[in-house]
Amino acid sequence: MAALLAPVAVVAPRVAGPKARAPRTLRASAFRGARVTATPKLMARSTVRVAAMAETKINTDEVLKTIADKWEDTENKSAVITYVAGGAAIVWLSGTVVGAINAIPVLPKVMELVGLGYSTWFVYRYVLFKDSRKELVEQFDALKDKVSGEL
Repeated sequence: MAALLAPVAVVAPRVAGPKARAPRTLRASAFRGARVTATPKLMARSTVRVAAMAETKINTDEVLKTIADKWEDTENKSAVITYVAGGAAIVWLSGTVVGAINAIPVLPKVMELVGLGYSTWFVYRYVLFKDSRKELVEQFDALKDKVSGEL
């Protein structure tokens, strides 16, 4: 007669893993308007949560009223709608082009190298020396005056 053997579960002794590191703590004083709340000590450790409140509060009613007033003051509303639609189309088109370029295997890395090279040249040309920084500030101020119509 053959003996039937039932499968036996082997229970391995529980191996203690490495101790978990304590999470880095943030001081509540680092946040302006922070609230510190402690959870009840149901566990061995007490957990502290920090809820940082935003410094600035946006009044949506005031923003909407300002936008509505500006819209009422606008004389050529069709031109504004055209510009907004054109801007949205350009943003969408540029996103599509960037996505297409990103899909080409080697091109994103080449574009990163081009960006790194241009950034290096810009720092050497305009940021590294005091005279060139003054020139950059003058060019920026001239462009700002030209755009704002003060020139």
